Amino acid sequence: MNNSFSFSRLGLLIKKQWFDNAKLYSLSILALIGLLAIIFIFWAIANENRYDEEDTYIVFLILLFGAGLIFASTTFGALSDKAKGTYWLSIPATHLEKLFCGIFYSLIAFLVVYLVSFFIIQQITFAFIRINPDNDIRYMSNLKEPAILFFYIFLALQSLFILGSVYFERFAFIKTILAALFIIFLFMLAGIFFAKNLLPHNISMRGLTSFAVYGDNEMKLYRLAPWIEDAVIAFAKFIWAPVFWVATYFRLKEKEI
Repeated sequence: MNNSFSFSRLGLLIKKQWFDNAKLYSLSILALIGLLAIIFIFWAIANENRYDEEDTYIVFLILLFGAGLIFASTTFGALSDKAKGTYWLSIPATHLEKLFCGIFYSLIAFLVVYLVSFFIIQQITFAFIRINPDNDIRYMSNLKEPAILFFYIFLALQSLFILGSVYFERFAFIKTILAALFIIFLFMLAGIFFAKNLLPHNISMRGLTSFAVYGDNEMKLYRLAPWIEDAVIAFAKFIWAPVFWVATYFRLKEKEI
């Protein structure tokens, strides 16, 4: 087999993944739609004449991260079983193509299916609510900024749990959560150590790219150049997913059953 990346081979691998797991994926989609429908029915019944669209987006986020991370933690679950893992590793495709296939289903396909399912159920529910003219729906005015922020978070976490699915053979979801919490704890300790031991007592960080210097009777705020600030913020937003994908790729390359 040619070890160079092939889009045609990737397409065949994506199709094969679907045919091998069509029943599981179909049942998962139906379960997701059913769960959303039940939640929206109870939400519509529980409220009386006044409905906040914001409530539906709280449900949206809880299910997005809950279902999404659970699904991502099963991306390479076949590797935890000897027979399935041997079969999966023997598929004539490069490790990069297998990684992209996993990302396609656990990130892109899941997100598209979830968004379509959620907004269809949401709009159907709103349509029934509007049948009664006494009902009032308070819509959210600004969704763009929070949507972008949560997309960055979702992308990073989903990529992390994809890595966890190949790194941990059993209980990948729970072990990935514990590993993430441990890493966050280490970052917090490092930040506290840096703030207390390396920074002068009269300096306080105000953000990623700004800090304040306190004098006897005044406080001066310093910021890095705008282009440096933009670069640091962009780095903080976009670096996590590629790092996790690269780590997943090398973990797949060294994986043995």
